[in-house]
Amino acid sequence: MNTIRLNGCRPEPLLSYLKALGIFRLVAEQTDKTARAAWRDDVFVLYTALSEAELLTFFAERYTPTPIVAPWAGGSGFFSGDNVKAVNEIAKSKSPRLALYRQVIGQVRAILKELGQTSKPEDKDIKNNLLHIYRRELPDEFVKWMDSAIVLQNEGQKFPPILGTGGNDGRLDFTQNLMQRLVEMGFTATKLVEESADWLNNAIYGTPANGLLKSAIGQFDPGRAGGPNATQGMDGDSRVNPWEFVLMLEGSLLMAGSVTRRMDANAWDKASFPFTVNASTVGNGSLSAGEDARGEIWLPLWSNPARLSELRHVFAEGRAQVGKRQARNAVDFARAIAGLGVDRGLAGFSRYGFLKRSGKSYLATPLGRFETRTSAAHASLLDEVEDWLDKFRRACGGDNVPGRFGVALRRFEEAIFEYCRFGGATRFGEIVRALGGCEREVSFNHDKPGVIGKSLFTLRPVPLLSKEWLPAAQEDSPEFRLALALAAMRETGAVGALRCNLEVVARTKWGWDWAEPQDRYATVWSATNLPCNLQAVLERRMIDASRAGLEGLPLESHFSASAEDVAAFLNRQTDDARIEEWLWGLTLIDLAKASHKDLTPMTAPEMPQPLPRAYALLKLLFMPKYHALSTEGGQPIKPEPTILSHLRAQRLPEACQLAARRLRASGYVSLPGPTSGGRVRVPDYSMPKPVLDRLAAALLIPVSQPERLQALVLRPSADPKGFQDL
Repeated sequence: MNTIRLNGCRPEPLLSYLKALGIFRLVAEQTDKTARAAWRDDVFVLYTALSEAELLTFFAERYTPTPIVAPWAGGSGFFSGDNVKAVNEIAKSKSPRLALYRQVIGQVRAILKELGQTSKPEDKDIKNNLLHIYRRELPDEFVKWMDSAIVLQNEGQKFPPILGTGGNDGRLDFTQNLMQRLVEMGFTATKLVEESADWLNNAIYGTPANGLLKSAIGQFDPGRAGGPNATQGMDGDSRVNPWEFVLMLEGSLLMAGSVTRRMDANAWDKASFPFTVNASTVGNGSLSAGEDARGEIWLPLWSNPARLSELRHVFAEGRAQVGKRQARNAVDFARAIAGLGVDRGLAGFSRYGFLKRSGKSYLATPLGRFETRTSAAHASLLDEVEDWLDKFRRACGGDNVPGRFGVALRRFEEAIFEYCRFGGATRFGEIVRALGGCEREVSFNHDKPGVIGKSLFTLRPVPLLSKEWLPAAQEDSPEFRLALALAAMRETGAVGALRCNLEVVARTKWGWDWAEPQDRYATVWSATNLPCNLQAVLERRMIDASRAGLEGLPLESHFSASAEDVAAFLNRQTDDARIEEWLWGLTLIDLAKASHKDLTPMTAPEMPQPLPRAYALLKLLFMPKYHALSTEGGQPIKPEPTILSHLRAQRLPEACQLAARRLRASGYVSLPGPTSGGRVRVPDYSMPKPVLDRLAAALLIPVSQPERLQALVLRPSADPKGFQDL
């Protein structure tokens, strides 16, 4: 077997990819059935018994063109008003290589004559009947082409975007152009024209060639489609290598579509085209929301040599599966690749979008490469939100929906796409934060159906996500640790989990659902800044605990933040927006079932600045029951709600004095304590105003190692209790 690198065949543009398929198919079918092919270093490699020279000789002397015609479309050369020159040239030729072409043209003309059809069939029923006759009476070689260009259904036809609308794009008929190229190269004569050899070398091996024809290339190669700035000067003509155009359409025969029937007796037939999905703005900057597009196709790349039969199977199956269904858009396709929902052995995909770019014409625009990877190890977790995402996507496409919902959806889909493409905890963390953003938009407007539309109003909250989402999204940052400590604040008595303070939800035996109007008092989160919202949550939870007669504060959490992280928050060395994004995302996870064992040990942060003594003093009164200081009777020290009122009014000395008195009454003396003369020295609890503005918010954050706070503000004692009563 010879290894031949076809340097003229690359994954981009679409013309070059299809040309590679065409060369391989024709070699394997017409001269070397043992041939194999693969993609290596972005070049198509052919493994064949032919030499490089013999490969050229095969196409120049023995290649038999497939009878590619479109006798159902105007401009195809079979109806009145069409250009019939190329069709007539082929029909009257004596070349043995065009025998099958002549047979098909003759049969088509006979069928049209019998039906009395002289013009393009405009009536859908007439066209559908004509297509069924073609499929029944014409040779199998033509039917293979027909299946690539059009799919018959119970009602009408469907067209794969890779071949326009049944083998044409507007007034450009691909089959008419192919027949013209065959005539120009001399296939109707006894010998090909002299320039054909250079064109063939250029098409297969990429060698330079002069004399490209001035003709339309269609959607397949935007770079050679002509138009403004196409070459020197103001405008340029479309140029085409005749061999490339012919081989490209020959390669399209591997893209035959099919009809699949859903498992429902009343369901309609559904056209299925290989690796073809709806157009999406995700993962590319070429398509904007609402722009006209025919769809997308993800063309497979493989590095292991494959036989034609194997490649036919890949394209025939066109498998890009998410769970139990086929991929419908770019996000689904990315998930299918990451979750091994595609055929093993594929090294990647070259993505194309059929976008309207030149007047009324569509161009096959490259949208990037997507390699198959195993680094997206947690892609299967996305199955938990698949149903919710589908409903949210449909709702965002409804009427009367503000643009911010579309922005939130696109960010979420972009995050999924990038994670499936590159993997990594950082990108999975973006998925969690983006999902929290979607939930926030819906929850903030849940009680305003007239504003956001009925579809969004009826959307339920994001379901509770499994604990596996936590390690998948873990980030070694103070923002993540602070948000985790807050999000893991659990339900205590009649006081709900922190999610109830963020949005109007309630926990039911089926999961999370929107709360009844009488149960929405706990939600206090608003569009204000993070410190104000955290302070509002603290006040709300204290009020609810007091009403419920709880013994301790409802600040219990499954996770805690370190004093260093709290110090960073107080000193504005953290990103409030990122903390809030993490908070909304992490509250969607079932943190009650998670533990520190699920997380990778994080680096110990350094204390950015000394922890304010005022914070340490006040925080000792805002501890959950398991960390709270207790009186001599063993009861936790009761908090003093008035402290928050003082802090809201910027009266820090009064708040600290009140806290010191409450501690002293319970047997704990704050530093520096009394002097030798019996006088009590007043400690300095002052702090800069920017820090003071965040102090009340910091009191909500569950903190680990409370003994560090005690050592900072309380006078030690030899008493086993740790402190003496004065």
